[in-house]
Amino acid sequence: MANPWEDGPRELLQHAVDHMSLGEDFDRRIAMISIDNAVEIIMKTYLSLPKRVLGAPGPTRKEFEDAKNSFPSVLDLLEKYAGSKLTGVSLEEIEWYHRIRNEIYHAGHGVTVERAKLYTYLALAILLFENLFGTKIRLPVLDPKQQRLGKFLGTWGLAEALFRAKRPEKPPGEYAYYWNRECLQRLSLRALELWDKLGTYRMNVVHNHETAKDSELEEAAQEAQELVEILEDWTPKSAP
Repeated sequence: MANPWEDGPRELLQHAVDHMSLGEDFDRRIAMISIDNAVEIIMKTYLSLPKRVLGAPGPTRKEFEDAKNSFPSVLDLLEKYAGSKLTGVSLEEIEWYHRIRNEIYHAGHGVTVERAKLYTYLALAILLFENLFGTKIRLPVLDPKQQRLGKFLGTWGLAEALFRAKRPEKPPGEYAYYWNRECLQRLSLRALELWDKLGTYRMNVVHNHETAKDSELEEAAQEAQELVEILEDWTPKSAP
């Protein structure tokens, strides 16, 4: 059964995919605008749903009305009312891509959009929809590379969520970075190695202007799944 909130975002994302396949600068700019519009619709649709649909309290009508015309304010509301559903989705990255869309509006032909950015933003948009509405979004045409990227981002997001849910409480005064590393090292050297490697790779694949290689994405997704399996078997003590 189709999700009643899927049609608008799906059409915009499919429009983006169609333009991405054409490969011209103009088409990449149109694709970026379409993805960003889809993300905005996804967030606003979720935040406007009644409590009986969400299954949890959402923003008041006044909160939503005050925020809906400001992209950063919508992000703040989403973090407040859907934080537990944002596994693998970085709101900071979404805001960064939204700024690129604004640059396109203001500078037009002077803005070049790399395919790597489009691949990543599309993957984030799909993951955001699926996390918020609990269902897959159906795109008739999806680039195989995009599928690999989406698989990696989703699996890495699951690994992050598992680790943060299971790690012992951080002692007062301890830096989170070092505490995370200590917990992972005591779990296993392989867990720490994968955490460092995949965290760095995710940052690079999101922000690097070079298009990610298929073989690298496939390997990253497999290693992210390995990390998920290590974390699923982890039964931590109250402190390492």
